[in-house]
Amino acid sequence: MNNKNLQKKFSGKFIVLDGLDGCGKTTQVKLLADYLKKQGVEVVKTHDPGGTAIGDKIRKLVKYGSKDIDVRTEVMLFMASRAQLAADVIEPALKKGKTVLCDRYISSTCAYQGAGGYSIQKILELGRFAVGKTWPDLTVVLDLPPKKGRERTGVTRGKKIEGDYEQNHFFDSPTADIFDLRTLDYHRKVRRAFLNLEGIYPGIVRIIDVSIDDIETVHEKILQLISEVSFT
Repeated sequence: MNNKNLQKKFSGKFIVLDGLDGCGKTTQVKLLADYLKKQGVEVVKTHDPGGTAIGDKIRKLVKYGSKDIDVRTEVMLFMASRAQLAADVIEPALKKGKTVLCDRYISSTCAYQGAGGYSIQKILELGRFAVGKTWPDLTVVLDLPPKKGRERTGVTRGKKIEGDYEQNHFFDSPTADIFDLRTLDYHRKVRRAFLNLEGIYPGIVRIIDVSIDDIETVHEKILQLISEVSFT
């Protein structure tokens, strides 16, 4: 596909990369953004939760607040962050014909809070309220077993340290959050929820197995996928 056709295909398109921690989505969002920019595509790269001043405060609260947070509270906080992200970043960029690449979106809430017992249908309903029609044209789920994801991130469960949770995170790894504290069985449920998104989640959903591939191979798989996908 030549540059002009690529620019036309992705103009005003919203693409999300999602999956378990350790799947490499943040790296792949950057690589895809770099590739598209080299082809002359105007790209806006963002992340969820966060991506705005308000959203980043919510992100800190929901990821490093209380480990006893109720799943309903999680859903509401994530949707509040997302509503601001859609209003401030995604919608303005799409209206200008830019391509938006986002690290996580409502698909993550379907997986994580769905695994926590919250109805995915209710999550989708709340999502429609929060972001209106601002849903991804394409969601790419980077799939791998949760145990391998933990090995890649280096997250290990540690002993609880007395004091402020936000500072200590209950983990040996300083990057761990309250979701890392949860059991391997919980993360297996998260993975299953991601794999079941196709057919119930808005837009096109595609799964890429990244369990045995290096960064460059996964990048090539994503490029192959986006060259083949049709938005019509």
